[in-house]
Amino acid sequence: MISFVGAGPGDLELLTVKGKRRLQEADAVIYDRLVNPLLLFYCKADCVLIYVGKTPYQNSMKQEAINQLLIDTEKKYAQVVRLKGGDPGIFGRLTEELETVTSEGISFEIIPGITAASGTAAYNGISLTERERARAVTFMTGYVKENKIATFPVLTKEQTLCVYMGVEALPSLVTHLSSNGFSPRTEIAIISWGTYGRQKKVIGTLSTILPMIAEERLKNPAMILIGEVVSGEQKLNWFEKLPKYGLRCLLVSTRSPTIDELIQYTSAGADVWWHQVGEKRDLRFDSISDRYLAEQTFEQIIFMEQAAEGLFLNKQRGE
Repeated sequence: MISFVGAGPGDLELLTVKGKRRLQEADAVIYDRLVNPLLLFYCKADCVLIYVGKTPYQNSMKQEAINQLLIDTEKKYAQVVRLKGGDPGIFGRLTEELETVTSEGISFEIIPGITAASGTAAYNGISLTERERARAVTFMTGYVKENKIATFPVLTKEQTLCVYMGVEALPSLVTHLSSNGFSPRTEIAIISWGTYGRQKKVIGTLSTILPMIAEERLKNPAMILIGEVVSGEQKLNWFEKLPKYGLRCLLVSTRSPTIDELIQYTSAGADVWWHQVGEKRDLRFDSISDRYLAEQTFEQIIFMEQAAEGLFLNKQRGE
């Protein structure tokens, strides 16, 4: 049995109740780069954690290899979770994986998640639909294969446009919208790592956004929201008003955390990682932690026990 579970856009608490239960029951979890790895602390002590590193524009496990991994893993373990960022059915290549497991007669279920568009918009005070401003919402991907030209549908003005992974395609999109009659004053928000405490964003218009993006060096993973509803961000943004918003904190401990300990920080807007040291650490998280620390930076280190400080500093010195 394979459960395809949506992990949500990033905030630890945006996982569904059913998704949480499946993680707690899982014998093996296959997860992507855009999944918040803090969610893996829901898993039981003997659950096998398998990283498949779906990273745009970088060498990573090919989809064909992931498909085969699903088959091989299901043969070994009774309960398998395929954990995908956001909602697995929205730009998650879900159908390809479902066709693979179906061809092998493997039973499955799909547990949807909060997609990046709705999660990121909500955390920034933006309603994707709004009376007299947005009668429709369009989800589209900005990801373009190498040597391919970015193409976009004809879009109407009374809508909100949500573009996934579209930073590289943004110049083409701006040109396309402008040539289809969109005003240079059309509002646009580009939000990287939405719903995380490390969230970064730029708010502008079609005429101003490109130099702003270049100055801020904003990169994927990012959600682009375009339309009149973006104006709500200025007065209705609540997430960035949380007491610990933007605090990037490395929690160092000799043990695994409880979920409640993590939520104390994330619910206040902080971006955290729990790094384990010492002989009693959960060895499954060694590679996860190494990868996470190589990609992220933290401005504050908190030692959860006195012993953790010495062990951490000794490792830093190579002792």
